[in-house]
Amino acid sequence: MKRPLSGSLEHIAPFALLRLVSATSPSGILEIGTDRGSLRLEVDRGRVRVPTDDEMRRAAHVLASHVGEFRFQPSEVERIEGGALSLSAFAEAAAGAGTRSDVDRLSAFDGVDAQPQVRDAEIHVLPAEEPENPLQDLVDDLETEAPGELLFATLGVVAQDPRPWRGSVEREWRQRGWRLELLPFAAEADLAGCDLLIVHHQQAAVRVGHESEWLNLIARASSADPPVPVVWAAPLGDSGWVHRLIDAGVAFLMPAPQGETGEAITRFMDGLTRVVDRQLQDRRGHLETGLPASISELVGALLSQSDPDEGVRSLLSLAAEKFSRGAVLIAGATAIRARAGFGYPLNREVTALPRGVGLLERVIRSGEAVLEIDPSSGSARGLAEVCGVDVLPAATALIPLGRFGAVAGVLVADRLGDDLPDLDDLVVLVGRLGGAVVP
Repeated sequence: MKRPLSGSLEHIAPFALLRLVSATSPSGILEIGTDRGSLRLEVDRGRVRVPTDDEMRRAAHVLASHVGEFRFQPSEVERIEGGALSLSAFAEAAAGAGTRSDVDRLSAFDGVDAQPQVRDAEIHVLPAEEPENPLQDLVDDLETEAPGELLFATLGVVAQDPRPWRGSVEREWRQRGWRLELLPFAAEADLAGCDLLIVHHQQAAVRVGHESEWLNLIARASSADPPVPVVWAAPLGDSGWVHRLIDAGVAFLMPAPQGETGEAITRFMDGLTRVVDRQLQDRRGHLETGLPASISELVGALLSQSDPDEGVRSLLSLAAEKFSRGAVLIAGATAIRARAGFGYPLNREVTALPRGVGLLERVIRSGEAVLEIDPSSGSARGLAEVCGVDVLPAATALIPLGRFGAVAGVLVADRLGDDLPDLDDLVVLVGRLGGAVVP
């Protein structure tokens, strides 16, 4: 980051601002101007000099305001060789009215000239490779014992020949958290519960004489609440018919494969898988982080040169201000894998959960945080196993991680059973920081 960034304190509380800058460990000048006065801090890799009593009291008074502006100017600053506080500890001391005991206690915790900070050193990062051992049996067990704990995307298929949709395609898509449901001919197809509809014809003659029924099916899907995208995979040689399909609201058109077996059908299914994945992503909508442009720009700029390992450390450092334990889980195509954590030992043998486990899928689909779980549920027990603990407390937070506006993973965190604090600021910032974690 080479240029200064600024914004309004109406969009981000001063204490959240300090925690964010602390977690990303930049160097530069942070200036905060409020209706209660102003504050100028020289930041050396996310830390500031230990303040005097008067400086701390004055900072506490300024930071208590939510009316004002901030400006961060990245630059080389004088290295802090003596006592230092992380900006997070500085914020915590200020929130405690800036007493000397607060400063001394936090200074001792942070250490003198410590880099990385104590909490950062406790963060353990797992390899970035896709896991080979998700708890695959968990889905089968839940399907038998507690189907309500599963959340699959339901893909309705109306096909001239259902055989290509059984077997390997059905199994592979199930691993992605997608459930296939073969539907009857257009007029009888029930779209209730469908997240997406695929119409697959090998021959154009199939729709001849039934055009209005196919168009009505597409219209029904388009007018559903929420709309059900339709992928039409069939011969596309009739431009007039293609135009009518587009008018009816079809979401995607692709030609049927040249052949029903071998490389042709493999290539067709690979392409269709990518199309379905994109359509489902679009249907879920985008994660609303609540960050105005100036704050989003600040977060992006602070992390612009971070690699994923540094990004996940920044995110977990931020979470450590609120939680005793935390873990970042990344949502991949076929598994939700543990990436890093603190407090939780993380299971080095079983590192992932399969897609379709509702406890996490609901967060990924909705983009909304969950602040309480049922520890006795099968999905919570599976999550606890991946985190490396016997059981998770009911007061466990599942916070979505954003990337390019979509949900790319989940922050799992708790306070060893204690009640969760106010997480509004953290939910907003974590929603944006996910982009630094997932490459």
